[in-house]
Amino acid sequence: MAWKNISKGIEMWDKPCLGAVKPVEGKRFMALCVEPRSKNPYRGLAREITKSEGNPDVPGFIDESKLIIVESRDALKWEKKKDLEIEGINKVIQGLSGDDKYFIGLEDPDIYEESGVKHIYFTIAFKYKEKIGYAVYVGHAEGRSLETLRMTKPVLSPIKEFRGFKEVAIAPINKKGYKMNLSEAQLVVNDDDFSVVVSAKASGMAGSWDYQKIVVDPRKMKYGWCKGEISPCRILPRELVNPGKSLNALIINGREPKKIVNGKKIYGKFRPGLALYNPESGEIPWVDSKPLLEDPEATTITFASEFVPADSEHGILYAHVNDSFVRAYKISYKAMRKRLPR
Repeated sequence: MAWKNISKGIEMWDKPCLGAVKPVEGKRFMALCVEPRSKNPYRGLAREITKSEGNPDVPGFIDESKLIIVESRDALKWEKKKDLEIEGINKVIQGLSGDDKYFIGLEDPDIYEESGVKHIYFTIAFKYKEKIGYAVYVGHAEGRSLETLRMTKPVLSPIKEFRGFKEVAIAPINKKGYKMNLSEAQLVVNDDDFSVVVSAKASGMAGSWDYQKIVVDPRKMKYGWCKGEISPCRILPRELVNPGKSLNALIINGREPKKIVNGKKIYGKFRPGLALYNPESGEIPWVDSKPLLEDPEATTITFASEFVPADSEHGILYAHVNDSFVRAYKISYKAMRKRLPR
């Protein structure tokens, strides 16, 4: 096993770090995130698919899933240790379900830490029973370890404009004393659904966030790689990549618009890319003209879920490919800086 160069400043680990290119016994894994400061072993969470209907490349597919605890000795080969357990989660799920929808699983975990407390954010997904569509919440749990998490109320819930929220990126505290976090929001227009990036004001790591506005709408993008959908991944610390002007580098996932092939609607490619974020205003003033990378095994999906420092010059980006396995990519900070506007 070795690193393989795929473009200037970007290398790919030649084997999946979680799962397999061809799923073994049907097991598929996605959305790896890493517990901050963990080492020997590295620890994290991931999404394991438990049931599927359809094809991830075609609108209408359904995945049911759960969250799992994973570990690694080298950050390049991860293994499942056990299912994630959260005290009080069943009560919250039952309260959100109601009579009109059913629970299809937990998705998209993220781990942040503040004052020794771990804060876990994740998608709580429901499908409506009698109509087309979903209700999607950003759940939150907290505890001193991944084994002692306690559920709280969701930080974001569906509102009139959106059928739900998912995929959060936690911002640094701004000069006004709060965080202007980012989230993917699912917008439905004329029976078509797509993802936009929104800002949400948070006074702390727990408690409800206050939705602010859409900050990136793919319909208004100049570049084809992100004109279909956009989702936030990670806001990078300035000590790793400093764009100046009180901005932060931001990793996003962008998708090309859907297209019709042989009379069927097909998803466009989903790939990670760079943007700039202003934590004071909650604005995204710049998006790169091209994506960062695309996995050679990808049919449509190379979706970034985590970025962690590797050394003084490189970070590791984790992305899931074809909603089946997770790959690691080593990216130099210098290469990222060169892509940012001056």
